[in-house]
Amino acid sequence: MRPMIALVQQAVEAAGIPSDFTLLPMVESGYRPDVVGPGNFIGMWQFDRGTARAAGMPLLPGYDGRRDPWVSSVRATRMLARYGRDFDDWRLVVWAFNQGEWGIKRMLAQRGAPPAEPALPNWPVGAATRDYLLRLMAYSCVIREPGRFDVHLPPSVPPAQLWLAKLDAPLQPALAAHLAGLPAATVRALNSGYLRDQMPSGAPWHLLLPRAARQHFLDRYALLPPRQWAKFARYRMQRSGSLHSLLQRVGSARLQLLASINDLDPDDALARGTTLWLPKTLHQRALTRIGGASGIPVWHEVSAGENLWSLARRYRVSVGELRAWNHLRSNELRVGQRLRLDAPG
Repeated sequence: MRPMIALVQQAVEAAGIPSDFTLLPMVESGYRPDVVGPGNFIGMWQFDRGTARAAGMPLLPGYDGRRDPWVSSVRATRMLARYGRDFDDWRLVVWAFNQGEWGIKRMLAQRGAPPAEPALPNWPVGAATRDYLLRLMAYSCVIREPGRFDVHLPPSVPPAQLWLAKLDAPLQPALAAHLAGLPAATVRALNSGYLRDQMPSGAPWHLLLPRAARQHFLDRYALLPPRQWAKFARYRMQRSGSLHSLLQRVGSARLQLLASINDLDPDDALARGTTLWLPKTLHQRALTRIGGASGIPVWHEVSAGENLWSLARRYRVSVGELRAWNHLRSNELRVGQRLRLDAPG
């Protein structure tokens, strides 16, 4: 949560809106970028598709700007800044963000600007919209005067815990995790806008990474021109050996480059099952490509309690794709059944 608070704070400051709006994603989602709320409102700021498009968030096959912490925060805070210019009352801005701007504009035209007191305007908004503003006010009071409410807050969040890597070409998030020396799950959680381990055409080419991993990533990313990274895939060794013995026909300079990309020495002893990032053009019998283009396991064995919907959500594919790839005529699964998780071919 704390890195996301600092990220939202950056967007709020850039938009020139009151710092209290840093707390709005706390009201909406608890700062969770991938949360899906009632009515299919998605992301840290809980946008539906129509409002997201109006705010300028890309919604594409394989990418959802509502789930992208940086894109959604920039677009949401710009929307709030526009509402601030329209309403000139931050209480109405909050209601407009929750209920929709046109309903609040109609009430403003009918009633005129609300007085400063009471703090909660006596307008006929719904109970949920009224509570929404109350919760934001309550969080703001606690942050400003924690002692008054017998609350002990942690030290202030240090700024810029996250770094936005702006890329010149698409890069698989799993490969970015490897280059940054981070668990793939960490990079996936910070970049949940990418619904698969790919950057689809039309999506932003950027990644949020912990600032502490910045130099590690940049050093390894610079080993190749940006567009060449798209030619890499993850492989699993089918027998033990070294990178040198595995890739005997590769020239020494290229072998050393591939070793550097994998944080290895060419002659290091590697066990069977070791995973390596290598160019897709290296067709070696001793290597098995993991997960086709997506970097996820090719197969999944169904366990008790699992269904197509839960598996589609876990592996970030659609139920329709799972049915097509596995020639399923219905959504029923049986325990022990093996499912293909990527397109054949």
